[in-house]
Amino acid sequence: MHANKKYKLTGFERSDTITANVMVIATGKSINIGLPELESSAITEDFNRNELKALYRRLYNETDTVTSYELGDRHERSWYAYLIISLLLTVVYILCTVSGVKPVHLPVFNFIIPPAIFFYPISFILVDILNEFYGLKMARRTIFISFLANIFFVTCLWFTSIISALPEWELAAPYTAFVNSIISVVFASSVSYLISENINSFLLCKIKELTNSRYLFIRVITSTVTASAIDSVIFCVLAFYDVLNMDVIKTMIVSQFIIKLIYAVIGVGPIYATRELFSRYINTENRKECL
Repeated sequence: MHANKKYKLTGFERSDTITANVMVIATGKSINIGLPELESSAITEDFNRNELKALYRRLYNETDTVTSYELGDRHERSWYAYLIISLLLTVVYILCTVSGVKPVHLPVFNFIIPPAIFFYPISFILVDILNEFYGLKMARRTIFISFLANIFFVTCLWFTSIISALPEWELAAPYTAFVNSIISVVFASSVSYLISENINSFLLCKIKELTNSRYLFIRVITSTVTASAIDSVIFCVLAFYDVLNMDVIKTMIVSQFIIKLIYAVIGVGPIYATRELFSRYINTENRKECL
């Protein structure tokens, strides 16, 4: 049986609602946390099978609990919503991989950026939505799937570039050069994507626990801004270190971060709107299934 390394479920308490007592093994201290917040957090990854069964038994028996089920247990509407969000995240990531190879200059703001910067922050909004309604585990699952889809896309694209083209086709050389430029930055985009999106998910989940699921705008802005700063530094340094001078790279990092910061503030609105849609049209039927 899986042995606990960080946390141990020690029991439950009931007042107005049922909460769980979780012991931090390193310190011996106990924390009290709501069942939906515990289920969607990274703490459950350290639980053994019996602890998980006890948690879900308590969680699903609560008639007023709206929880993030495992994918197979969700209602059809919830599954479609998860599928659509995951597809959007994958499309955005692939689009950014293709458009991220072209640095452009915006003289009005003195920004040096790739066109991908106008699409990539959408991925943070989508991951925030996944975290909010499906939990950390399923958000990580989608991040990893979209990463594999991007690698598959780039691999297939590279294969098309090495196949001999018709001599009459004048775009053979530009096409090969374009594909090679994508391959040259795919490592940078992959590393920055995996690190930043997982940090975004982790921070969003932790802040949600600390605030007891309140103040959505605080956790969304804090997690997105932090992840955006890390993503900008990693991508720009890895992708353009031997291509552009360091002053230009620094300008790119600052430019990207400012744009992502704007998206982080604007993105709070869609997440609030999505929460309202989930409450009205998706989670309502999940509540009935808990009865």
